[in-house]
Amino acid sequence: MGERKWQLGEDLVSSDSLLDGLTFDDLILAVHCSGRDITPSVVYSELADMVKGRTQDMMFLVNQNMEAIMAEARKGRE
Repeated sequence: MGERKWQLGEDLVSSDSLLDGLTFDDLILAVHCSGRDITPSVVYSELADMVKGRTQDMMFLVNQNMEAIMAEARKGRE
């Protein structure tokens, strides 16, 4: 299989998620692996890092598909 293009109509469809979900299990594992001290600040820090990473991924997808998004949104507006 070739390299993904991350393009609508090629290897993405409009019903694909822009923002990957986060579960309690994801957060618990990240906190578990983060170090010896487990405190509220560690939990918040790990969560912020996870959200930041997913937000960056989402913005990449939007930027990669900006023209297609705008073209689809314009349909029926004549």
